[in-house]
Amino acid sequence: MGTLKLTKTQYRQLAEQAKAAGLALNVDSFERMRCWGRYYILAQPICRDATRAEPEWDERGTIDLADRIDTGRFRACPRPELDWAALEDHEIFQFVVQHEIGHRQDNFDQLGFLKIEDQAVSNECHSLMTLANEVMADRYAWNQIRPGEPIPLGEHGKRMQERTAHALALLGRHVKKRAPCKPEWRLTAGAYNDVPGTMLSSPERAAFIGPRVSRTLIEREAAYHRARRSRGEQGRQEP
Repeated sequence: MGTLKLTKTQYRQLAEQAKAAGLALNVDSFERMRCWGRYYILAQPICRDATRAEPEWDERGTIDLADRIDTGRFRACPRPELDWAALEDHEIFQFVVQHEIGHRQDNFDQLGFLKIEDQAVSNECHSLMTLANEVMADRYAWNQIRPGEPIPLGEHGKRMQERTAHALALLGRHVKKRAPCKPEWRLTAGAYNDVPGTMLSSPERAAFIGPRVSRTLIEREAAYHRARRSRGEQGRQEP
């Protein structure tokens, strides 16, 4: 039992994995997120080159990753299938990132149930969507970390087997999956390329990216995020 702390080296390695799936990696805290990882399907501001004081910007989907993970709490989490207790300490951060990538790469379209004409079937697909997508994201992550190894079932997963099988079969018949990331959707490799704007909101966050991040850029973005928090804004307004 203990707490894992995300290192700068880990962040940079995991950021490259996220970019290959067309996503940028942001670091946050468990206390703010109330989870260890989160996939944003809605586009967020992305800095194309963090070494420049006046960089170009883009918008892409992002993954939030907790900077610390309580291993006891993580391994005790009741999952619908895969037993997270089977993961070694050195696998946990990568698993979380790959799980969130799995939501992008191998999940059912969350709004697909709206296209089903039979209202009863539509309602059931809607009710089972989260279960199915969580199982698929866990399977995706496990196969990235332990390719070829069977899925380890926890006690909760064993009790859920019949319901899980039903959910996957039902959604498989009625709901399409999201299109996986195409090569042309990938973000640019390299520590300073295509980083979330939130990673420039403080020197502490920017340190994860690397020492060559523009100080002028950090100061400007930190001021912007302070002002945004004070106003309670939800979206970035470009000039």
